[in-house]
Amino acid sequence: MNRVITKSLANEIVSRAMAIIHHNVNVIDHHGRIIASGDRQRIGEQHEVAREVIRTSKRICIHNAAEAAPFKNVNPGINHPILVDEQVVMVIGVSGDPTAISRYAELAILTAELLVRQALEMRDMNWRQHLRNTLFCQYLEHGEAREGQEALRRLGEMGFALRLPLVPIVIALEVAQHRLSDILGTLLREFSRLTAVHEVILLSSHEILILVSVKAPQETLLERIGFILSSQISHYHIGVGVNADDTHAIREAVRFARSVIEVGSQVEPRRQVYYFREMAMLCLFQVLENSYMVNFFKNNVHLLLAHDSGEMLLDTLDCFITNNGEVGKSSQQLGIHRNTLTYRLQQIKKLTQLDPTVFTDLVQLSVSVHCYRRTHPRQSPWIDTLS
Repeated sequence: MNRVITKSLANEIVSRAMAIIHHNVNVIDHHGRIIASGDRQRIGEQHEVAREVIRTSKRICIHNAAEAAPFKNVNPGINHPILVDEQVVMVIGVSGDPTAISRYAELAILTAELLVRQALEMRDMNWRQHLRNTLFCQYLEHGEAREGQEALRRLGEMGFALRLPLVPIVIALEVAQHRLSDILGTLLREFSRLTAVHEVILLSSHEILILVSVKAPQETLLERIGFILSSQISHYHIGVGVNADDTHAIREAVRFARSVIEVGSQVEPRRQVYYFREMAMLCLFQVLENSYMVNFFKNNVHLLLAHDSGEMLLDTLDCFITNNGEVGKSSQQLGIHRNTLTYRLQQIKKLTQLDPTVFTDLVQLSVSVHCYRRTHPRQSPWIDTLS
């Protein structure tokens, strides 16, 4: 409970109360130590009367210097306990003759009670928000497993309901640690105010999820999100998932949005918004790169390169893929006769056992070239067109 009673809150109480009553106000914590005061020299002192107020939970008034004399660091004034759940969380001390300042003291006490109540409400709201974020992340991680379903059940008990269908938008932030807390608070608050935004969820300290209605004008919404982000930070990436019609689809759609950021930031780092539908093939290739099959695909290229004309055949294959398997365009771009291109394609077929003129074989060869180029970079127009 006493984590709510921070020095910042204590100073705010002193500042607001003294602006109203023009008498010195002290805020004493539950240990009897002055943590904020209009008389800054008193900060850090133990207040003996306040300690008695904490013990008894009752107001104590010191009417004059003679009554104050037996106590250390005590002046005449009113010392009133602020209780939460029947526990004293702080004592408000107002300096002066209690008879003369009683009306003013009540204003200071009322101010303190109001600010403490607001702090508690904010803490409760932040706690619920944190719990909701944690449970949603747990659902994303575990899905249909027991842990995921339990998280979904608890979200329902909290009143969290997915208004389907939705589109997930994931934002990856690059923020300095010392600015992180303030910037995250501002971004979460501003995103929550946008029209058509159903939920804003903090996935991690550098990742925000926005769930929006599929009926929302997406381009306009992304412009607003970009404007808010640009007002706070300069480096960020946005991944737009696909429509999700049920809770299971939400998990997949969020995963798509995350993956397109990972791939897009490598392929086009200067771009800030990536759509999964536009870059699905690149995301698929990334999965293949990290699978046990990658060496199989790379080997197809190695079979070409083992030939004396291997580099030429690889360039020919690159061009053929770029032109969607069209012989005329490919031969024109390469500056060769159609028959020469046909001969080279036959060589590729002979060396790899894959026929570039057959769609399914061309797909395999496309994946092979991509996997090879990832470890042997070189400009490849057909890969650029995918992004």
